[in-house]
Amino acid sequence: MALKTAPLKRRFAAILYEMLLAGAATCPAALLAGIAAIFLNPVSAALSALVTSILIIGSWWLYFRANWHGQGQTLAMRTWKIGLCDVNGMRPPLHLLRLRFIWACIFTVFVPALAYAGLRHFLGIPPKGAAGAALVWLILPWGFALLNPDRQFLYDFLAGTRLVDVKAKP
Repeated sequence: MALKTAPLKRRFAAILYEMLLAGAATCPAALLAGIAAIFLNPVSAALSALVTSILIIGSWWLYFRANWHGQGQTLAMRTWKIGLCDVNGMRPPLHLLRLRFIWACIFTVFVPALAYAGLRHFLGIPPKGAAGAALVWLILPWGFALLNPDRQFLYDFLAGTRLVDVKAKP
């Protein structure tokens, strides 16, 4: 029996909860980044920014990898009864988890950040307007689910993973 795709409402609720949890996972990395910045800013602001980015994205990867690889779910996914599997319904191997994480970062972090930078620096749009326009790019990975027959997010589709309903049957 094929696993049923988790409903969009529950997946969006899980994403909101996941943002809080990822924020908590970012705190230790931000502390380390602050300490590193004290020493690196006098040397190079660009190096300091790079180290900060690596520490924060690395902390996210550690959080998601530990949860996805260990239990197949994060706390938010467990709360909303959502499981992560590959297209065959099996627990995804590490390389698919890595792909999912990379695609999610590209669509939810890097594309909006590049859009913001482009709008601010090349078109001269004020910060609030540029931020609002850049956030429109978040529609891409999640809006894709409305067009996809299996209702999967774009990063799941590209990585070969699925978010499935693991609610216990009555």
